[in-house]
Amino acid sequence: MEARLRPPFVERRLIAEAEKVTVKAIFAALLLVVGITVAGCHSAFLRYDLIGTGHLPRSALFPIMLFAVINPVCRFLFKKPLFSSSELLFIYCALVITSGIPGQQFSNYLYTGLISPVYHAHPRNMPELLQYEGLNWLQHIPEWSVPSKDPRSGVVAWVFEGMPEGARIPWQPWILPLALWTIFFFALFTSHVIIAALLRRQWVEYEKLSFPLAQVPVDAAEEKRLGSMARNLLFWFGFIIPVFVFTFRALHIYFPYFPNINIYPNWGAIFQGRPFDVLNYTPFNIYFDMIGVTYLIPSDVGFSFWFFSFVGRRIQMVIRSAMGLTDHIPPLEHQTIGGLFMLFFLQMWVARKYLGYVFQQARQGKGGEEEALPYRHMLILLAICVLIVIAWTVKLGVAIHWAILLFAVHYMWRTVQARMIGESGLFIFWTPYPVHGGPSVLFMRLFGKELIGARNVVGLTMVSSKFGDSAACSVTQALHGFKIAQLANLNLRQVFYLMLASAYIAVLTCHPTSIRIIYMTPVPKMGWWTRGYPRWLANEFLIRLAQDLRVQTSQYFHMIGGAIFTLFLAWMRWQFFWWPFHPLGYAASSAVPWFGDRYGFSMFLGWLMKALVMWFGGIKMWHFFKPFVIGMILGNTFILFLLIVVHFFFPTNEVVVIE
Repeated sequence: MEARLRPPFVERRLIAEAEKVTVKAIFAALLLVVGITVAGCHSAFLRYDLIGTGHLPRSALFPIMLFAVINPVCRFLFKKPLFSSSELLFIYCALVITSGIPGQQFSNYLYTGLISPVYHAHPRNMPELLQYEGLNWLQHIPEWSVPSKDPRSGVVAWVFEGMPEGARIPWQPWILPLALWTIFFFALFTSHVIIAALLRRQWVEYEKLSFPLAQVPVDAAEEKRLGSMARNLLFWFGFIIPVFVFTFRALHIYFPYFPNINIYPNWGAIFQGRPFDVLNYTPFNIYFDMIGVTYLIPSDVGFSFWFFSFVGRRIQMVIRSAMGLTDHIPPLEHQTIGGLFMLFFLQMWVARKYLGYVFQQARQGKGGEEEALPYRHMLILLAICVLIVIAWTVKLGVAIHWAILLFAVHYMWRTVQARMIGESGLFIFWTPYPVHGGPSVLFMRLFGKELIGARNVVGLTMVSSKFGDSAACSVTQALHGFKIAQLANLNLRQVFYLMLASAYIAVLTCHPTSIRIIYMTPVPKMGWWTRGYPRWLANEFLIRLAQDLRVQTSQYFHMIGGAIFTLFLAWMRWQFFWWPFHPLGYAASSAVPWFGDRYGFSMFLGWLMKALVMWFGGIKMWHFFKPFVIGMILGNTFILFLLIVVHFFFPTNEVVVIE
């Protein structure tokens, strides 16, 4: 078994001869991490423009595009480029891992999330509390975890009501809670990167997942490849389409007399009664990056994603409506939750020999010399990180069995998400209940508040609300970093340490930046989401403590049915080459209610374009049109990043960029 699982000699030689990055590239990468984190925090809080959302984040791709344009100029003037393609991809790895930290993976939810439960614990700030005698979540929140437990103290009230004239930002009360939360997040992000490092060989080298999103920065950073595409008119046709569309949309927002281009149409209310009324207002949204990426992925994957998320879920809704049922979202959600759990166990089954080999080598103190860390070091460090996040959650007041279950589900869903993005190339994907705190909501629905207990409900809500959003999953970002390291022949260990350092620096940069923002700009003056999130979080505490959220027994059968159907799809795919349905598409279809509505039609367009090209021209024509879709993806990144900058300095009441 060891011989089969050991990487080929050529690959080991390439790893040994991997390019070592220069000090210049390291300095530039970390400087960009700080700068983009500061800018990202301001944009996220003040405008709700998330520059790092998704798995092909604009905050990481745009600098690479910019340097790729500057390089020929530097070559002409100074006889050498500013950065080599390997250095550019090294910088991309540093930026991609931090993409969500100054947004919804960290800053949007941490700082106001520590203040909101305190401020809204007083009936003056949340009158709804008067209806529930004795309901008080504040008694279950440890003092060390928040800067203050006094709702009327300046530390808390100023965030919502503004600082008095002449007052100074109260930095000192934040020192202890942020220091302790930093330990938690350092351990959490480190565990994510290590999980990616452990899965890297199985998925990158053995199963050879395509990682379509990793191909885009590689094409953008390679000067010859980008130059070849830039001389292709198809590239510029693809590039100009999103630039033209979004420019007109922005001009219409700032100057209403400019014509608008509607890229989010729907067909309105065309059905008057059951069961087809559920099809009213079906959206046909255009996302150029999703169209382009779907063209790059395997056809069965692309077909399955749009079919299950856009068509299959609507077929179920029509059938349920014909049966007189009206609440369609919970059954669909629980089907995909069952599917996600089944996908995790299937992936572990497929990787069982590799994982057994890793544990065997680690026990013997061997193996992993060509990996980011030796196997024994990886497993020990992962165990330490997992123990830290569990112990930290227990210290917050959560019983140990609920803390273990919370992170077991968290790591399962993040692993499945990483697999989904690595194989399908989805620009963005959420695991279930991202806004509500992920697994903690599942526990509330499956077990109910009485079984969990008030103290555990508060602790689970407090901790999971800070990392439940999965729009920028660190496991996924790290895996893409490792895939890029393989494609660009980068030193894997250097990339590993760089990604960890970048994540740590981004977190530490967020602290002073975000604290200053929330006191200088009170909550009512923030962007629309950050303005509403604190009250929404307080409502979550109230609802979970006051209401029994347990689902009906039928939802358990939907979950089991989703798991069985996912297993059936996987078995059919393994048995029959012609089978067109991929289990990933089904498991993703209703993980969040808006996924299929938002992106389904764009995935259909990308799949249709590829299907027609392959039907009429085969692989040669597919390569012929590839510059067009790469241009469309890069053009989309270019114009949206530019509009985010414009929107920051010239705010509007409307959303310029929809994620």
